[in-house]
Amino acid sequence: MTSSKYRTMSAVCRKRSLRLCMDYQEWKKQIKPDKKLRKYQHVDEPINLDEERSFQKVIRVIEDVRNHQFLPFIKKIENKIRFRRNTEGKTVRKNKPRPIMYASHIDAHIYSYYNFLLMQKYENYLEKINLSKNVIAYRKIRIEGSEKGKSNVHFAKEVFDYIQSQNDCVVITQDITGFFDNINHKLLKEKICKINGTDKLDEKVYKIFRSITAYKYINYGDFINKKIKKKTKNNKYAIYKILDGVVNENRTNIGIPQGSPISGLLANVYLVDFDNQINTSFPNIYYRRYSDDLIFVCKNDQKENLLKFIGEKIKESSLTINPTKSYISYFKIVRDIQICDKVTDGLGNKTGRNYVDYLGLEFNGDCIYLRKNTVQKLKHKQEKKVLSQLSNTVKQERRRPRKIKIRMNRSNYFKRASNIINNLGIKKQVLKVTRSRNKIRLAKKSTPNINK
Repeated sequence: MTSSKYRTMSAVCRKRSLRLCMDYQEWKKQIKPDKKLRKYQHVDEPINLDEERSFQKVIRVIEDVRNHQFLPFIKKIENKIRFRRNTEGKTVRKNKPRPIMYASHIDAHIYSYYNFLLMQKYENYLEKINLSKNVIAYRKIRIEGSEKGKSNVHFAKEVFDYIQSQNDCVVITQDITGFFDNINHKLLKEKICKINGTDKLDEKVYKIFRSITAYKYINYGDFINKKIKKKTKNNKYAIYKILDGVVNENRTNIGIPQGSPISGLLANVYLVDFDNQINTSFPNIYYRRYSDDLIFVCKNDQKENLLKFIGEKIKESSLTINPTKSYISYFKIVRDIQICDKVTDGLGNKTGRNYVDYLGLEFNGDCIYLRKNTVQKLKHKQEKKVLSQLSNTVKQERRRPRKIKIRMNRSNYFKRASNIINNLGIKKQVLKVTRSRNKIRLAKKSTPNINK
């Protein structure tokens, strides 16, 4: 009897081990190459998952995650450039600070694995309640007939195509104030349990949950000022000793770090009830949510009830809508052409806009354009590049040609957007930027060089 019991337990363990091994391989298979080896500076060394020894090390840590001590995040303020018109009508550059937190290399892989597990359950849940098309951020939604995923350009085009098909309609775009910073921990825990189909979190998932809610972090400036010797990089106790006095902790019951491999999914999970309530209460309204950017397309007589409902349900989620980033755009048909008749802000004041702005693109009922800020960035970059090329009069020594690395830059984004949308609006913008660049080149060349 005892021998039979041990054989049964052994078979269960082998089955569980085989299942886990398959999970780990599937997880590794779906990770993008640049995420298998994260090269950013942190308190620990980078870990390459393509190296079998390193991969097995990460698996061992994941298996024993209950005893793992998570390292502090590094908080870095990234400045996003914004171009705005001042009172004189001139375009000026402004910096928009955006705090991003980087997990240590080992912790990032742990979060990535648990993101993989929870994502499977989240996708099944969305399918079950018919929300797969409504939530579009932090998910891979494939292009029909392709293995590639859709981008923000695809999502924006789908919205604009729907608006065109409705003729007269109202488009409501809203933004949630400080989304990641205001996620309520108690509500988040409840939503994770709902997705998992459990009453409470198991020990391992709870450890992940605590590390991402009661998180510790170091400001980037403090991290740079502290000299971390290589011999201490794999010694967690030595690391904390060196970082004594510069480690901060989130002691509130709200907020998760933006930037970790699991943060985007948790943000989606947090609003799963809100998404479902919109879908079931207003089945005839077109609704999409890209993280904290909400867009609704409805009839004019549905607008007031919808706005009231959104306000109530967002408040139930312990969040608020930012009125300064909320707009209501009214579309109608004039002489067989759809136009954006007027746009009001979240406070009901009429604005100078004649378009709906969504995911970096603008639509006025006829043409789709890239956001003016995006065009200004490209224009500034092109002008800077031309001036740099023209000022370099020293003949460069010819070198052996290097392999060209394809990088995602602003010019490539223009081309991709133009190919996906195939609309005259973006093509005109590209042409305008090109002419501006060529004008500077001609003006610079025609100016006599005084130094000669």
